[in-house]
Amino acid sequence: MRAMRRTFDAILSTCLIWMLVVLLGVMLVQIFLRYGFSTSLIWGEEVCRYLLVWVSFLGAILAYERGEIASVPMLRDALPRRLGLVLAMFANACGVVLLAVLVWYGCIYAHRLGSAPIPAMKFLLGDLFGPDVAVPSMFWIYVALPVGLALFALRLAMDILLYARMMNRGQRASDLRDDLAREMHG
Repeated sequence: MRAMRRTFDAILSTCLIWMLVVLLGVMLVQIFLRYGFSTSLIWGEEVCRYLLVWVSFLGAILAYERGEIASVPMLRDALPRRLGLVLAMFANACGVVLLAVLVWYGCIYAHRLGSAPIPAMKFLLGDLFGPDVAVPSMFWIYVALPVGLALFALRLAMDILLYARMMNRGQRASDLRDDLAREMHG
């Protein structure tokens, strides 16, 4: 299970790094053009905004992994081992249900409102390839919410399975946090 989590995190981290590299590159070109030549990329700010949306939804998963999302584990850690793990599993299951509802409505929203072309891409691709070029739709921006939250739900589900295995070994929920801290620092 830990190997699967590490692979998941490595793929997600790589995607986020490349998105941030592109975001930074476009922003730097935009700044250079604006202040160096008094011109700008007509599509630069819009692309940066859309990349930031994707980075936000995908980055929340890594924030959860690293314990950077607010939580109050005092009750879970104060309970006996099994009961603390049951509470952690219940909390994650509630999170999965909430995220599943948000994914459902996010998909509906993306399908209903995502048919318009991305304005920045229309300018960029139209200039490069002519006015009849196929332009990606806003669907690819709106789908960031259901994709990001579905991956987050998958991550919570992995922890539910991990908590079940920990329960069989007689461990506490806080042991997972300690193991993750050792992995990150050592």
